[in-house]
Amino acid sequence: MDGVEPVLYPLLRKDLIAQGPRYVVQIGDKVIDYNEDFRLFMATRNPTPFIPPDAVSVVTEVNFTTTRAGLRGQVTCKLTVV
Repeated sequence: MDGVEPVLYPLLRKDLIAQGPRYVVQIGDKVIDYNEDFRLFMATRNPTPFIPPDAVSVVTEVNFTTTRAGLRGQVTCKLTVV
């Protein structure tokens, strides 16, 4: 992903609409059933992705980037523990 598309904001904010016993969310011009177990993971190779200010409050950014030295330290720690 290169950024958060505005069409996803209702889903990210969980702007759910109750329709009887079920919940739906409107994405663009479509109304889609919502499952409580749904999780959205977006990934990018960009080390500094642009997250718009209005999406920062509903998106959790996790950086899994590691350096060679950091990776070496993780491997060394695991080898000494075993």
